Amino acid sequence: MPKYKDFGHIKIDDARIDETCNAYFKWKDLNTYISNNSHRGINMPDAISEPMGCYCLGYLWNRGDETGDATDPKTNKKIEFKATSRFEGDLSSFGPKCVFDNLVFLRFNLEENKLYIYDLKIDSKKFGKYPANKKETIQQQKDQGRRPHVSLQELFVNAKNLTPDIIFDIRKCKIIEDNRK
Repeated sequence: MPKYKDFGHIKIDDARIDETCNAYFKWKDLNTYISNNSHRGINMPDAISEPMGCYCLGYLWNRGDETGDATDPKTNKKIEFKATSRFEGDLSSFGPKCVFDNLVFLRFNLEENKLYIYDLKIDSKKFGKYPANKKETIQQQKDQGRRPHVSLQELFVNAKNLTPDIIFDIRKCKIIEDNRK
């Protein structure tokens, strides 16, 4: 398997998405084993979630020294992906220096082997105005050098009654629903 860390931008083609879908099922088996023998499972690796997001949205996967998780080749905007393998709830953290032009929420349904993609269409400046807790905004916590933890599902999907922009069937390795306009 090639190592991608030495590259700048990577286009996720059919061969790479197939490899990524295969890796998802290996991760899922390991996660099931660990979840059955521990209090919690293991996080979704970005080496699985980010290529899936890039493939579905037509972004280039950022590797090496590139900032952001992905780049939109049409606009050169920096994309930040946040993924959860807990379909009914998430908790995403944002580093103090995390800056992006657009935030995309990747919500994995492990029961159905599907990925629900929500393009939140928000940059880090606007996102910083959202609450991190009852007393502080996300940006206020970042300014203190902290890593705010928030639920993107609660802040956006539930609060705005969002439907996924894309649904990706991981077993079939293809987009099965595209609701983008």
